[in-house]
Amino acid sequence: MNWSRCNPVNYLAGRIFLWFWLVLSVAVAGAILLARGWPEQTEIRRLPHPVAEQFRHLKEHFQPFANLTTLQRDLERKYKGRWLMVDVDSNQLLNPDALPSNFDPNWLTELSQLNRPRLLVHKNTYVAGPLLTVISDKNIALFQLKQRPEQAWWQLHALPEGSLLTLLLAVSAVASLILALSITRPLRELSSSHLKFAQGELDNRVTALAARKDELGDLGRGFNTMAAQIENLIHNQQRLLRDVSHELRSPLTRSQLALALQQRQGDHPQLQRIEMELKLLDQLLDELLTFSRLDAGQYPLEKQQLDLTELLSAIIELNQLEADAKQQQVQLNAPEQCWLAADQRLLGRAIENVLRNAIKYSPAESLILCTLKQHEQQLELLIQDQGPGVPEESLSHIFSPFYRVSTVREHQNGTGLGLAIAASAIRQHQGSIEASVPATGGLLIRILLPLSH
Repeated sequence: MNWSRCNPVNYLAGRIFLWFWLVLSVAVAGAILLARGWPEQTEIRRLPHPVAEQFRHLKEHFQPFANLTTLQRDLERKYKGRWLMVDVDSNQLLNPDALPSNFDPNWLTELSQLNRPRLLVHKNTYVAGPLLTVISDKNIALFQLKQRPEQAWWQLHALPEGSLLTLLLAVSAVASLILALSITRPLRELSSSHLKFAQGELDNRVTALAARKDELGDLGRGFNTMAAQIENLIHNQQRLLRDVSHELRSPLTRSQLALALQQRQGDHPQLQRIEMELKLLDQLLDELLTFSRLDAGQYPLEKQQLDLTELLSAIIELNQLEADAKQQQVQLNAPEQCWLAADQRLLGRAIENVLRNAIKYSPAESLILCTLKQHEQQLELLIQDQGPGVPEESLSHIFSPFYRVSTVREHQNGTGLGLAIAASAIRQHQGSIEASVPATGGLLIRILLPLSH
């Protein structure tokens, strides 16, 4: 397993996500740490008028009580923990069970020393007082306690710090992931369109990316404009090539007819030379049309199950006469049967072009070796000659149309399209073709054809 592909740092989306999540996490953690170090705000305000009037009436109500036990029982029965009692002389809270857990009792001591009742606010707790009274010869300060309802679970202040930190980190992670995907998803669409365009789908365009109103949208629209112009140029070039080829066919046919008539009337030495040149021109036009259709992706494949071993034998037998003229031996090493789905005519032409190229450039009395191997997912065909070979820097160019390698090859008759047609035909079958120079010399052509196509 390739672990590097699982590493998010190797992807733009992963780096953007990690960077923004790190920044947001540091900001959130810093804010929480700062909030923890910040002192909790506690305010002492003036007592609202309605509460002050209530205190004035309550003071008269608390006067008749003879002892603290009776007063405490009465407060618990009527107000259920809404009053706090403090012994002013000893600064002792007499009913500590009624005090909220987050409330400091020292604040009551500070309030009890005021000459007027005040309102103390701490978070959601309100304490009004003191209401001073004397019971059983003790100075008692009474404080009215009110608490707002607990905040709902969706309010962040109500959450514990650990849960709050986890929630904020999760939210920041989702936000960072959405941001990363919003940037990289259009780029993936553009990358996919580039690959399809490079594979010959000239009408491929980016639609979602071009619809955006930002810089990525400008990039998508720029790609569409570029693709449209390239498609137009290529189509014009191919149309010109087809038109020229067709226009040349008519005078070529008339020249061949005139040559045949002239040969019937008498034997002229130059007529054979003219005939050979006309045949070469006819072959060039035929290969130009074939290459044009293949290059434009306009050659429809008619796939059928065929035995590649049988096809190779037929091709070798068809070209054996030319090999015999140079006393060459063409040897085939292949399984008895080797089946695959392919266009017999197009694939046969591709292999024949490679074999004829090997026969043409191999010296007399040499061996041309054809080896067919069947692997689990693909077929491998090797065609090796004993010719002059190809320089290393030219190996990647010999499948280009009209490419000439050396002076030796320039003196050979040919159209310069044989290997280009072979490469296009192999690519039409989702295969690959490459050339190399073996240690024994000559040229080795390696063709790979998938069995699943």
